Amino acid sequence: MEIVHNIKYRRIYKYSLWGDNIMPKVNHDAPVPIYYQIKQDLQDKIIGGIFKPNDRIPSEETLAKQYGISRMTARNAVTQLVNEGFLYRVHGKGTFVSKPRVEKSFAPLTGFVEDMKAKGFVPGSKVLALNQVQPNTKLRNLLELEGKEEVFEIVRIRFANAEPIVIQKAYIPSKVAPFLIQEDLENNSLYEILDRKYGAVLFKASQRMEAVSATKEQAELLGLKRGKPLLYIERISYLENSTPVEYVEMWYRGDRYAFEVELFREWDK
Repeated sequence: MEIVHNIKYRRIYKYSLWGDNIMPKVNHDAPVPIYYQIKQDLQDKIIGGIFKPNDRIPSEETLAKQYGISRMTARNAVTQLVNEGFLYRVHGKGTFVSKPRVEKSFAPLTGFVEDMKAKGFVPGSKVLALNQVQPNTKLRNLLELEGKEEVFEIVRIRFANAEPIVIQKAYIPSKVAPFLIQEDLENNSLYEILDRKYGAVLFKASQRMEAVSATKEQAELLGLKRGKPLLYIERISYLENSTPVEYVEMWYRGDRYAFEVELFREWDK
């Protein structure tokens, strides 16, 4: 049995348009970085047609004055949009709006239970640990925690048709779901609990993957020999306002799980 996880990408936009010549004020008290606020506003103008394909956007110096920010912050915002394909630079001439391509498909942000049910497998879980702990420096930075804020640490083995497929170690800020330690996480979806009981609806996530070898403990939990290949996935999930609410590490059996990715070129000059 091999589980193939298909991923198809699209960009998701939120419309929030301002007048042609009106720049929004930067909210210095918001948890969202200033450069990201500028980036999002410029992106909204591109999607909304205020900045049209091949239009030259204001210079970084002009943007800095209009938004009341540093030129470096303006450059960071513009560079992000260039990297994502919304803008392109022409040496000596400026930065211009790229031409959009038609969206083809999307990659839904789902949890293990939803993935398995969609593929016709019976999902299962075994909780190995559920504790409220003080996060280390890495977690504190990734989840943007302050002071002595704690997190819930959830360690589970996940099954497909009673066969162990993945070890998951998730961290949720205690302030997001104060009573999470009381939940039945063997028979319920964590994402559904966050959504239904705490109003924490996951909007997007960033993740990276790499191949690793199973440790002795991981091999025993997954029914493998030590050193067998695992697919390691690290994911950070966010609310719509870009607040991080989950950090999770996953170790999938390399002989039972594969990711199949379909890519589309959506933006071009």
